[in-house]
Amino acid sequence: MNERKRFFHNLAKGGYTILVPDMCPIQFHLLAKIVELDGYKLKIISPEGRQAKDLGLTYVHNDSCYPVVILAGSFINELKSGDYDLDHTAVLISQTGGGCRASNYLSLFKKAFEKEYPNVPVISLNFSGLEKERSLPFTLKSGRAMLAGVMYGDMLMNLVLQAEPYHEKEAVDAALNDCLDMLSKQIGTRKFLKKGHNYKAILKRFASLTPPAKRKPLVGIVGEIYVKYSPYANNHLADFLVKEGCEVVYPSLMEFVQYCIYNSLEDHRRYGKNKWTYPMWKLAYWYTLRICKQARKALEGTSFRPYEDFRDVVAAGKEVISTGVKMGEGWLIPAEMVEYTAGEVKNIVVVQPFGCLPNHIVGKGMIRPVKQLHPDANIVPIDFDASSTSVNQENRLKLMLANLN
Repeated sequence: MNERKRFFHNLAKGGYTILVPDMCPIQFHLLAKIVELDGYKLKIISPEGRQAKDLGLTYVHNDSCYPVVILAGSFINELKSGDYDLDHTAVLISQTGGGCRASNYLSLFKKAFEKEYPNVPVISLNFSGLEKERSLPFTLKSGRAMLAGVMYGDMLMNLVLQAEPYHEKEAVDAALNDCLDMLSKQIGTRKFLKKGHNYKAILKRFASLTPPAKRKPLVGIVGEIYVKYSPYANNHLADFLVKEGCEVVYPSLMEFVQYCIYNSLEDHRRYGKNKWTYPMWKLAYWYTLRICKQARKALEGTSFRPYEDFRDVVAAGKEVISTGVKMGEGWLIPAEMVEYTAGEVKNIVVVQPFGCLPNHIVGKGMIRPVKQLHPDANIVPIDFDASSTSVNQENRLKLMLANLN
């Protein structure tokens, strides 16, 4: 048994608790259950208040990326709670391996932990070959289950976002939890992979929570992946917009997965890279297109709006930017803005970590060409920083809300 296998065997069999950040609450609930099939014990952490952010600023240089500051603070906040055996606790983060400071998160976390928590290992979940000795292993079987988990999570997030503005929150939460319980019990069985059957069961549970024909103003949220999805990172942005009388629209997490796969194909087409893995990525791209089409088809004849076809998102992006732009979230952010504003979603919030150069360029920097293409677009960029409060952000949002389309 090599060192990597021995390390992860010890994590699985040694009673370790692995802490996971709460980036996409619904999707990560299912993904954590899938990872636990291999014997790991995961706990998704959901911080509140200022403490985690203040701890992040204490342990990580304040010039570091906002996500790494609050992720480090969230982990340290948990480790300080006294609820864990620190000799049997680890932390897990996901990485894309792109041109972003996120590719250096493991070394930053190790530096933050080394004085007080030297025995807490930091492990990575990535598909790009980063940190091979500390990268969580996965099989084709578990990879297929994880894609199914992302699809179910996206479906549920989509239904919840469309139901919340028009129905009691308790009723929506009850439907969500019932569906998560149903799916969680299926994990590890063939039932979990029968997406068509499960989509029908999910839609049946949400049948009494359909949105009306006349919708509230639609507001799309795009931007850096962690700040976009994490309620803690974006100061519960979606909740604020719902309270202000809007219906929130999020891109699917699968769209970001497809973006990463598409970039691998693009690297091969442009630079001849990924020669040996190109057929695998091409197959993965085709597979994701097929399962997304199945999800859209499941919503036909309902009042719920499906997600866009990823090929349409790619085409929309090419109207304003090259698909060779891949730093940060790259061409995906302007592509989502164009796709939204060409359709029903004329109001957009672009969220980004303060000082994140790639996302300022492809987010804030691309607002002008998007508005030239669609003059009726109402777009506001919002920066997030660990030392800032939500007051300034809410004031900027209210300026956008005053001009709702």
